[in-house]
Amino acid sequence: MIPFLTQTPQLQDPPHSIEEAITRPIKTMERITEFLIEKGGQISWALLTAIFILVVGFWLSKKIKNLIDRRMIALNIDVSIRLFAIPIINILLKTIVIIFVINRLGLNVSAFIAALGGVGLAIGLALQGSLANFAGGILIILFKPFKVGDYIVSQNNEGTVDSISILYTILHTVKGQVITLPNASVFNNPIINYSIREFRRLDIEVGISYDDDFDLAKKVLINVLDSHPLVDQNQAKTVEILKFSDSSVDLAVRCYVKNSDYWTAYWEIHRNVKYALDQNNISIPYPHTQMILPNTSPNPINPKD
Repeated sequence: MIPFLTQTPQLQDPPHSIEEAITRPIKTMERITEFLIEKGGQISWALLTAIFILVVGFWLSKKIKNLIDRRMIALNIDVSIRLFAIPIINILLKTIVIIFVINRLGLNVSAFIAALGGVGLAIGLALQGSLANFAGGILIILFKPFKVGDYIVSQNNEGTVDSISILYTILHTVKGQVITLPNASVFNNPIINYSIREFRRLDIEVGISYDDDFDLAKKVLINVLDSHPLVDQNQAKTVEILKFSDSSVDLAVRCYVKNSDYWTAYWEIHRNVKYALDQNNISIPYPHTQMILPNTSPNPINPKD
């Protein structure tokens, strides 16, 4: 046993300030260093066995973590819970190994835990945002507003959820971008989850000329929706006038498709709409400007003069 730890019971008392919480572990390490220099020969065997316990313990903790991970997969536990829980389990297992190592060295484990608690308090005060993110992650796992694989919108950021980690939720967008969102802000703000229901509404806006026949255009567009294999024919399909723009009558084209088919249907229906309108001589107008220049000279000058 290392005497300076057992002879100083005040080290076991909780720190009374952040400064004390930070300086106490430093002073303890200085005393440990002095003791190792003075009594190095006497503790060499304990040090070797402690290193052995550390190496083997970390190896075993990795094996146990992987075993728990595989077991969770076999039990079909939600991937969001698994990705959130495994890092925490890994930290707990390694902490247990470190406590065994400290005990083998003859150090006062209670003093170490007290000092560790003080450091944890200081870190916690300095990283309040991270603690809020950790709490947000737990709430996301418990209440499940979304899970890994869902397509969500949060704070004007949208994409597919790749993972829910201890502090952050990771999304990837259709453009291949990776978005990292703090768990606290995700949970405390409105979330749109497109993946909760099997079907999602697909909205397209199509402009036709004021000179075109609306009824014909509606018939053509409804036929596009009726003939597309990815459109759910059991739900309402809509083609109606959305608004009157400067150069066009804008139509709202709406139907329902499965979430898994959304983007495939989105591109294909856009393409089919263009083909169908062209075949029926229905124009898609675009803004244009006509300039009329006044005749400023009553007698135009002949360039030959």
